[in-house]
Amino acid sequence: MLEEITVVCEDQPGKLAEVGELLGRHGVNIETLSATTHEGRGVIHLVVDDDQDAAEILASNGFHVEGTRQVMAATLEDRPGELGAFCRRLADAGVAISAAYVMRRGGGETELIFAVDNLEAAKRA
Repeated sequence: MLEEITVVCEDQPGKLAEVGELLGRHGVNIETLSATTHEGRGVIHLVVDDDQDAAEILASNGFHVEGTRQVMAATLEDRPGELGAFCRRLADAGVAISAAYVMRRGGGETELIFAVDNLEAAKRA
C-alpha cells in the first residue's frame, strides 16, 4: 500500500534536497511528490511505499511530519476524458478526493495516486 506523508518546514534553500538525501540514504523510493512554499513555509507531500517507515525517518531527523495517510493508485488509459470518467465514478460513490498526483505516464497509460476520504468505497467504484 502507498502512503502520503505531509512535511511542513521552513522555506529555505535545500530543504527538498535534505528530504531526498535523507530518504535516499535509508533506501526509501519516492513514488511521486508535490512541494510548495507559501508565507515562509514549505509543504512537501511525498508518496512512498508505506512499508519503508519514511515518516518515522523524517521525524527522527528533525522534520515536522504533519500527517500520514494511505492513498490508492489507479491506472487509466492516457486519452482525453479518462480522468473525468474515473473521478465521476468516485463522486457518484460518495468518495471525496483531497489530493491527486501523476505517478507515471507512458505506454498509453497514466498511473495516478489519489488521497480519498474512503479507500474501500473508492476501490469498489
